[in-house]
Amino acid sequence: VWRKVIENQRWSYHDWTVKADPDTAFFPGRLRVVLAFHPDDGSGLFLNNCQYGLHGPLEVFSGTAVRRWRDGVEDCKRHFFKLCSGPCLWGEDMFIDQCLSKVLGVKRVDDWNLISEPHCASKGWEECKSQHVAFHPFKTKSSYEACLERANFGALPFEV
Repeated sequence: VWRKVIENQRWSYHDWTVKADPDTAFFPGRLRVVLAFHPDDGSGLFLNNCQYGLHGPLEVFSGTAVRRWRDGVEDCKRHFFKLCSGPCLWGEDMFIDQCLSKVLGVKRVDDWNLISEPHCASKGWEECKSQHVAFHPFKTKSSYEACLERANFGALPFEV
């Protein structure tokens, strides 16, 4: 997916780029609030969404982070091929997390408000009633639509 994002170049017109999987209920308005707390100082940053490391259903990179990924991905491939004595048996999310943070020196910022999903030990993810930016996974159209409705279509939760 990131290869297509880079080729398309639309990312270069924006401060932030988001990759969301199709089975992720994603609320951009909520992300705007989160991003206000994470300004990029110009050296690039990406948001880590899970205590176990970056999870692929929702990836959020500053424009500088995308640029550094574009320019450095081949260096990362060589670095990890040597480190693992061959191909590392990682998914794309772990590779990009390690590449950006360990090889390219892009700042990794933890934010547990990004995604609610079972792989990150989130409780009640399927209810879609928390403040999270995204909920994952929804494998049927009806479960996805039910999540959107329960999340009030992305309106921020508030207390009365």
